[in-house]
Amino acid sequence: MDSFTKDTHRYAFAMVKAARSMPADVAEKLQHIKELRFNVQLKELRKRINRRIT
Repeated sequence: MDSFTKDTHRYAFAMVKAARSMPADVAEKLQHIKELRFNVQLKELRKRINRRIT
């Protein structure tokens, strides 16, 4: 897919690429961008939960 290693980078560059041809709010509704955002949010949630437990 992409050569970016971090999910946040993949999400950011996918948004930039999509926003060139459409409004940003429409671009966020695209399925592959939703999946990237979900992965980023899930990873951050896991970090927050782990900090709270330990």
